[in-house]
Amino acid sequence: MVCKFQYPGRGKLIALCLLFVLFGFWRNSLAQKQKEKASEKVHQAEQKIRSSKSQLEKIEGEIEEVDTQAKGLEKKETNLIRQIHDYERKIDDSERMLRSLNNEIEEITSEINYINHQLESLALKLELKKAILYRRLRGIYKQGRLHKFSVLLGSYSFTDLLQRYKYFTLIAAQDKRLVHEVSQLQHTYSEYKLASERKLAQRVERRALLEAEQRKLELAEGERQKLLRSVKSRKEEVLQILAQRRAEAERIREMIAEWERLRREAVEQARREGRVLPPESAYLEGKKGKLAWPVAEGKMIRGFGTYIDEITKTRVINNGIDIQARAGDNVLSVSQGAVRFVDWYRSYGKTVMVDHGAGMYSIYSHLGEVFVELGDFVNTGQAIASVGSTGSLEGPMLHFELRDGMKAVDPLLWLSR
Repeated sequence: MVCKFQYPGRGKLIALCLLFVLFGFWRNSLAQKQKEKASEKVHQAEQKIRSSKSQLEKIEGEIEEVDTQAKGLEKKETNLIRQIHDYERKIDDSERMLRSLNNEIEEITSEINYINHQLESLALKLELKKAILYRRLRGIYKQGRLHKFSVLLGSYSFTDLLQRYKYFTLIAAQDKRLVHEVSQLQHTYSEYKLASERKLAQRVERRALLEAEQRKLELAEGERQKLLRSVKSRKEEVLQILAQRRAEAERIREMIAEWERLRREAVEQARREGRVLPPESAYLEGKKGKLAWPVAEGKMIRGFGTYIDEITKTRVINNGIDIQARAGDNVLSVSQGAVRFVDWYRSYGKTVMVDHGAGMYSIYSHLGEVFVELGDFVNTGQAIASVGSTGSLEGPMLHFELRDGMKAVDPLLWLSR
């Protein structure tokens, strides 16, 4: 009598093994994609950090250059006004440095948060994989070394033997992949851990730079305030500032005259050549008495025209209006136009000029941070800078002018009530 060994639930066993193998393939593929995505995000973040660092180095170079110039000037000139302007430059450089450092710290912090999130995810995956691996190892240990051979020897046919061997091979391959995956997860976790430590150290370094720059800024502002108090008590110094302002107002007039001359020449040349230029946009046309104010909140402390200076008791011409406002508040463009000038004037401080077409220009001075560049097109109400105190003897304020060609016009006739 021939005894046949009947293997119970053989079809179910085959199906379960195949599902287990297919699930393993899918899970490995998904894990690989997630790892590639995470690596790409880290790479992009590191590129941002490098870009930030390059910008920071540029600002540091500019600061060093200004410091060198200031030291040379101190030997040649003891003029208080010049020293105030030098301190304003230093303060501006320090503020730009602080903004750059703050941006870099934010980027580093964002990257640290991302890395920590990845570490948490990896830790969970690693724990799960290790648990699966330990269960497999315990199962193999309990079954003993000869388990495979006993199952193979229990085959009731050669075909069954081949199938059982095939399933054992697939399970062994899956076990091998599991071990490899655990090893890879451990390696990736270590890499992220090191990256997190590097970024934390980088953030500590940047914070130290930030604090040092903040101290420099406070010292420079303190010195500037002392010099301002000294200047305000000296009539001759204030007279010098007023004379300087008149000269700079004349330079602004000459600059606009040159722009207008070039515009007229272009029109005349086109006429001679028989070309028709497109009509020039006149963004202020029809807006007299309707323009929005260049600051949302503030107090007008000085109007257009002549006034008597309190310190020197002399008659002074004001080509615009002066609005006392909070430092850092937005300065808004009163209408559409192209930015034609972004630079410093000693008594005007940081200045932006916008060309509104048809010979009309708006001028914004004593600015803090400037948000636009030469050649930019700005819209009505767009923030072009912040209120500052550069070139001002009276604290944070905005000096605002409107020019019709070379002629200064009263801004109050154009601004809304």
